[in-house]
Amino acid sequence: MQYRTDYHVSLLADAPAVLTIGRWQLHYLAFSAHADDKRAPVLLLGGAFQSFRSFAAEAAELLSEHPVILLDLPSQGCNTQLAAELRLEDLADLIAAFVEEMQLPAVQPIGLSYGSALAALFAVRHPQHCARLLLAGITAFGRPGARRLLEESLELLDEGQLDAFAQGALTGLLNPLHSEATGVSPLFRKVLLRQLQRLGPTEIERYRQNSRRLLDFSGFAQHPQCPTLVLAGEHDHFTQPWEHAQFAAACAQADCALIHGADHLAQFERRAACAGLYAPFLRGAEQPLSSPGATRLSRGQLEHLERRQEVRHAPRQRRARLRHLSGAEWSVEMAELGFFGCLLHGDLPAELPARGWLLLADELPALPLLPLRRDHNGLACIFTHTDALASAALAEARHAQPLPTAACA
Repeated sequence: MQYRTDYHVSLLADAPAVLTIGRWQLHYLAFSAHADDKRAPVLLLGGAFQSFRSFAAEAAELLSEHPVILLDLPSQGCNTQLAAELRLEDLADLIAAFVEEMQLPAVQPIGLSYGSALAALFAVRHPQHCARLLLAGITAFGRPGARRLLEESLELLDEGQLDAFAQGALTGLLNPLHSEATGVSPLFRKVLLRQLQRLGPTEIERYRQNSRRLLDFSGFAQHPQCPTLVLAGEHDHFTQPWEHAQFAAACAQADCALIHGADHLAQFERRAACAGLYAPFLRGAEQPLSSPGATRLSRGQLEHLERRQEVRHAPRQRRARLRHLSGAEWSVEMAELGFFGCLLHGDLPAELPARGWLLLADELPALPLLPLRRDHNGLACIFTHTDALASAALAEARHAQPLPTAACA
């Protein structure tokens, strides 16, 4: 590997180098203080639509101690090559092929969101190539509610409902209940919403392919054996803290830290808190029990973290109606109501359609929802948040008496 030694943030917008492996193109930029650096490089793997420019601060910080490689696999980041036939496991194997082709020593991946699944699978499948591993926004997608919302997003795209898709995706990525804590401004939300609303045909197809890979992934049969650090935004509803903690518990040598005042985009919302953890981790130092803006979980906490982030509320008016787009309608009682879901009681048919539902409740606009599961407790549903006005009204209605917590959707 020949590294560039002239790093400047403006270079992250340059055309990347391209390595062709079989039919596949891997885009990368590589920087270091020395052109022929033999030290273990940090390998940055971002979310599906994150560009190299997203890592401007991280690259500058890391280069003081490590070579840095930014890598976009097919359909990831700014690499527009479509690859519907590739599974997550295949993409992880492409990372290993990149390491081998470039004759790199064992690398230290930092995987964020979609990139976290790729980095973790790479560590499991090719342990000889992975020295240390840092993950944030774990996307294993074993939680039923997360899977249903991802499936619904694909249905909306197939129907051409780009505005509804964008509203739902935005609420998943940026938890609106904690926007003051995370510091996410209305302007940033608006800009991200517009980006999602303006996805072109190729970007939509990439989203489909990346989402289908996540949905088709059956889970981790094995977990990383190398030293691992897992970072979880305390308000992340998309990939929840307890999921990060359980993943860490299954690893051989893992620590998990909660990043205060952050949700799914912890690395960007709380840069200093994250850097205060990953910098010592990458140099092999022991993780502190606490650091500014973060708290490390003890091993005993990892498998016992609360699974419901949001306490459900008892609405003032429990009577409501559940309406299907076919026109059928049933009276229900809202046993629990929260921003992300609800629990309903009622004399409902044994078989319910999977989509096309609205909850009609006094003092609230019609709320689009999806049935999730049905048992002796009632019908658990999740809100899709595809209607911005309905979501805002629901957020305002969250101030009633809370109910005891229970398992999350």
